[in-house]
Amino acid sequence: MKTEVDVKRIRMFISNIPSILYILILFYIPIVILLAISFTPPRKFIVEWVFTLENYVNVFTNPNYYRILLNTFWIVIVATIMLIIIGFPIAYYLARMNRRLGAKILYFLIIPVEINYLIRVYAWKVILGENGFLNLLLISLGIIEKPLTIFFYSWVAVVIVLIHEWLPYVIVPFYVNLVGISDEIYDAAMDLGATRLQIFRTITLPLVKPAILTIVFLVTIPSLGEFAIPYLVGGQSGIMLGVLIDRYLSGFQLAIGAALSFFLLVITLILSMIMIKIFGYEALYTR
Repeated sequence: MKTEVDVKRIRMFISNIPSILYILILFYIPIVILLAISFTPPRKFIVEWVFTLENYVNVFTNPNYYRILLNTFWIVIVATIMLIIIGFPIAYYLARMNRRLGAKILYFLIIPVEINYLIRVYAWKVILGENGFLNLLLISLGIIEKPLTIFFYSWVAVVIVLIHEWLPYVIVPFYVNLVGISDEIYDAAMDLGATRLQIFRTITLPLVKPAILTIVFLVTIPSLGEFAIPYLVGGQSGIMLGVLIDRYLSGFQLAIGAALSFFLLVITLILSMIMIKIFGYEALYTR
């Protein structure tokens, strides 16, 4: 019996070798190389394999990095809150309507994700620009007299584009959790005299906790490393840490870029552990 179990384990290990090699080669090995580079002197175009903590000392003592980090968190937190505020009602409405019709509408909401990422961002540049569609619309409606500059090259523009970019990834987790809640549960709660607020607090909110954790991992954490959107529409007030990392890496200042990358990685890991602590490990695999 023990021999059969050992054979099964060996077969399982052998069958998983391609997956293990894939993860090692494309994920862990590059991370180890980048970590090693982060401990080398800050040289341009070359990597001098001499151990130093200079990059990390610079990261933790330079006030500009803290300013950009706070700006990054501010933008991502505002975008996440707005995404939840917008995405939850849409998902709730789709989940409570006819199942087939709701699925079709959800499908059409996901379609824009298939459009090229940069095309969508450049489209927002046209919409939010000083002479863009939004300003022209507001002027034609008599709401404003001259173009507003807050919509372009600002943190507001970054938040707007992030909302458009990540909204489908917020609606889908909410929809998957909400569609599994039977209407009979709500009817029973109302028959027992529960108000809509009580129903939301005691039934809906606990059942969508896994969706909130999913949104943190799918939207909030990836947004912390965003660089294309703030680079194209953010300007100075919309700069994020990802833009700074990209500038160092594309400028062949690999050591400081690698250090900032791991600084951001540690922050995201801490954020992940905090969210798992709040919602519990079971939320990771509970529908």
